[in-house]
Parts: sequence; C-alpha cells; structure tokens
Amino acid sequence: MQFLLEKLVNRDEPGMGKAPPFELAAAVAEQIQRLVQCRPSVASGDIRIDDFGMPSIVEFGVGSSDRERYGRWLIRAIAHYEPRLLEPRLEWVEGDRDSLTAALKIHGRLPGESTAREFRFAVPRAEQRR
Repeated sequence: MQFLLEKLVNRDEPGMGKAPPFELAAAVAEQIQRLVQCRPSVASGDIRIDDFGMPSIVEFGVGSSDRERYGRWLIRAIAHYEPRLLEPRLEWVEGDRDSLTAALKIHGRLPGESTAREFRFAVPRAEQRR
C-alpha cells in the first residue's frame, strides 16, 4: 500500500518521467521520521488544526518516566499514521556522555514478513548535569 504522496512520487505514467521503484521499508522509515519531526498544529482558542506529528521530546521533560511517556505517545501515533508497520515497539539507545542526542529504535514487521525490522532515528535529549 502506498500513501497518496508516495504514489505521486513513484509515478509511471508516460511523459511524467519514471521515479525509482517503490521500497516499502524506506517509505515507512520516512513516514516515521516525518511523524517525529512534525508538530501538531493548534490555533488560538485551543482549536486543533492538524494532529499529525509529535510534540518535541524536550517538552515531555528530562526523566526516564518522561521519555517512556513520549515513547508510548509515539507508538500510538505510529499505529495511527503508519499502519503498514505491524506490531511496533520502541527501544531507547543511549549515546555517549558528550552527545546531545540519543538513538531511538523502532522495531516492527512489514506486511508479508515474518521477522521484525529495525528503524533507527536520532532524537535530542536534555543535557546531563555533571
């Protein structure tokens, strides 16, 4: 299954040029990356305009329980906005002490596959006090 914009990019109508073949794993990774980078839109009066995206991870706080809460929100968002990833689960991987990012691994199966794939993303983290 391709989303609308993926169909437009991966077109094969004569005269439009030919895009590279569609790769589901790459499309899923790109959709999850968009989900993490986009912010939900709220207008004045607290009117929700667009629910796509995630609040910034730094808005959740700096503790491990805050990070786990962010992870639960992200898994729900993936289930809603990227239904092609089956049985998604999240794993945090700490970077070195001097890095301001941590790695976020999303595991899940693609339709027709029996084993889970791993998608890895860098996310900002709060500076640790020394």
